[in-house]
Amino acid sequence: MESSGYSTVSRKAKPVICEPEVEELVQRWGAPQRRTVHLQADAYLRTHRWRADSDRRAEVVFALEDPAGRIWVHAKGHYPSHIYRLPSGGIHWDEAVVDALWREVAEETCLAAEIVRFLGLIDYHFHNGGSTARFASYVFHLRCSRGTPRPHAAENISEFRRVLPSQLRELAAELRNLIGDRRGWGQFRACCHDLVHEELNG
Repeated sequence: MESSGYSTVSRKAKPVICEPEVEELVQRWGAPQRRTVHLQADAYLRTHRWRADSDRRAEVVFALEDPAGRIWVHAKGHYPSHIYRLPSGGIHWDEAVVDALWREVAEETCLAAEIVRFLGLIDYHFHNGGSTARFASYVFHLRCSRGTPRPHAAENISEFRRVLPSQLRELAAELRNLIGDRRGWGQFRACCHDLVHEELNG
């Protein structure tokens, strides 16, 4: 696995988006597509994004490409049966983005990979009445030379499958069209898939 190259940004607690850290990422892996997304919070988003004891300031999302040019997506046992999505994982408050990325790649895939490009940075504003909670997704395009993902048992991943980059739009639509208690989660998750689809399909 590629070395993270320890970040020069301080290891103390960071904001959701730390601009000096973003600049370091840009210098190494290119300027991302930056977006701001406003979503009305439902019960799921209120529960997860307003937690005073949250262990994460943001998340990494990665589009891991195999040698055939396909992208690995996964399902979990508690998802609706037709839902697959890009892997992701939390960035701790004092953790560098790139360190979180390699930790999550190891935990969710056990594959050696390299960063191709820093694809996107999505700044979410979740609204609940007069209150707003912020979160961010740092989105990366990775490439692996061989192997099949083998997640750690604690990740609760039930299946991996490979899709064409063009199929990410369909995955985004499936997420966005969820109803019931997964509606807000699906709208939130669809945003990264839209961005990766656009970036990888030109």
